[in-house]
Amino acid sequence: MPNINKALIFDASSIITLALNDLLHILEPLKRKFGGHFFITEEVKYEVIDKPLQEKRFMLEALFIKKLYDDGVLELYKNSHLKEKTMLGNIANLTFISDGEFIRIMHSGETSCIALYNELKIEKKAVVVDERTTRVLCEAPNNLKRLLELKLHRKIHSVEKNYNYFRNINIIRSSELALMAHKYGFIDLPGKKQEVIMAILYAAKFNGCAISNQEIETLL
Repeated sequence: MPNINKALIFDASSIITLALNDLLHILEPLKRKFGGHFFITEEVKYEVIDKPLQEKRFMLEALFIKKLYDDGVLELYKNSHLKEKTMLGNIANLTFISDGEFIRIMHSGETSCIALYNELKIEKKAVVVDERTTRVLCEAPNNLKRLLELKLHRKIHSVEKNYNYFRNINIIRSSELALMAHKYGFIDLPGKKQEVIMAILYAAKFNGCAISNQEIETLL
């Protein structure tokens, strides 16, 4: 795709959080304000549109997302990074070991987003992901090791040299996008500013966005 100077790459988790909170409408004005591309990969398209359209429970959310895709708000980036995606997936899933077995921590959607991030040779770019594991792997992998130990209640060993493959990846969450949308007036709700921000952040938290109570209090 020509003339790419700024891009956000959306993982399924962030799109789903926005859908569950009736906030998909913020993406179109945010994209105009951003002045860049909002990309999804083929793997993410399958997760948020193709697959849920076949399931009655998720069909409505999938149709709302499909409209954004049909209108060009979410743009499909063709999968020219398959080799790197496979490599990154293998590396991520061969990084943490428990009881002699590697722990699967990343799926094809997340790895495709990171591979696309690496493929885009531009400075202004970020991966929008709400899923905690991917974000912590990129931002503080030793914290992920501790989180896995707390979750699994056993000692975890890590291949620390693998951390280097996930450094320097700019990660943002749907909560940050929602705050920007509120700042620019794209979310029009009654109530005091502090109350609306609190409602937005806790709604994101309870619908899949990995944001802590402490982070929310700091933002408030």
